[in-house]
Amino acid sequence: MSLFDKLDNYYHSRKPSEVWMMVTLIAVLIGYLLYTLLEPISTNYRETQEGTNQELRTKIENANSYIHSVTVNGDKNFHINDLNRKIVKKRMAMNQLRAKMAKLDGSLKEFKSLLYTKDNWSKFLHNITLDAKKSDLKLYSISNHHYDQNETFGKVLDVHIKTQGEFNKLLEFMNSIEQTELVANISAVSMESTQNQPIADINLSVWGIKP
Repeated sequence: MSLFDKLDNYYHSRKPSEVWMMVTLIAVLIGYLLYTLLEPISTNYRETQEGTNQELRTKIENANSYIHSVTVNGDKNFHINDLNRKIVKKRMAMNQLRAKMAKLDGSLKEFKSLLYTKDNWSKFLHNITLDAKKSDLKLYSISNHHYDQNETFGKVLDVHIKTQGEFNKLLEFMNSIEQTELVANISAVSMESTQNQPIADINLSVWGIKP
């Protein structure tokens, strides 16, 4: 006889009330066992969910508090827009400063061209020699005469140059002289024809301010 047959015969020999009582006890026992096994898992899950929900609520509250703190007259982007306006103003001020610096640099360069010093004079005469060499000219002589003037601006130097070379090269040379940083202009030029290349006598004046 199988186990199920034995159980069936056992329950048939019992009163229905006894059978229901035993079924109830078994159900209660199974329920208790399930509760004992699942209760820790359920508690841990519930606590985890509560912690997650609390963290979300905290983040939402912090976000709402931040939005409230940065909102001015209903404008949530007030501080961002204000910062952008300040950045634009700073850039405009920087551009204005750069323009002033460029203007000042130009003024300094202009003043430098007017300022006549021994260094500028030496450099000017040296550049004349270099320009003559670049233009393939034969330089015979350079003479100069200083002017002691107390005026704010005036003639400070006369220079006489005697040189020989091709006509186009002579023109190129004279043009380079007048392109110098100092304020110089050619006051007179005389050409002497020769069997080879012309000889030029060039007189020029330098104007400026003595420090």
